[in-house]
Formats: sequence, C-alpha cells, structure tokens
Amino acid sequence: MNVVIDTNIWISALISKDGVSREIIRLALREKISPQISTTLFIEYEAVMKREKIQALCSLSIEEQEELFQAFLSTCKWNEVFYLWRPNLDDVGDDFLIELALD
Repeated sequence: MNVVIDTNIWISALISKDGVSREIIRLALREKISPQISTTLFIEYEAVMKREKIQALCSLSIEEQEELFQAFLSTCKWNEVFYLWRPNLDDVGDDFLIELALD
C-alpha cells in the first residue's frame, strides 16, 4: 500500500517509543507499506528532526536517528512532482503532500 507519511508522524515516531506513529514507521521498515517521498518532504523531514526542541525530546542519539532515517529512506519510493495541484488546504504548507499523493 502506498502512503505519504507527514513530517509530524515521522517526528512523533522519533519522540514516542510507543504509539501509532512508531508502528507506521515499523510497517515501512518491514516493507508492509510503501512510503512515497519527494525532495520537498525529504528536506522537511531533515529540517524538523534537527531542531533543538525535537532533539531534546528524542531518546535516540543523533547517530541512532540518522541510522533510523537512512533505513526508513531505503523503503521509500522517490517521486518527482511535475504538476502543482494547489489543493488549498488549511495548512498551505502541506499542499505538497497532496501533490505527492496524487502523483
């Protein structure tokens, strides 16, 4: 099943040892789901996970986070978005997620 994993799911999985977010990442690592990713989403993942506030909440070391991130990325299908849909979400910063999902 193809899925788009929003940044808040990825960050929640890093911070929380239990919960749905962590299980979603486990499913990806077991290749039960196929995360779709674009350059925009990749950059957002990286930028948010490096924030001091996030680092303070995460029980994993920076090295462990990077290892997990690389493992996760290895399960992702990279997509180039060629058409901008302009879905007009409440959070316009998430418009690219709809574009990725529809690609």
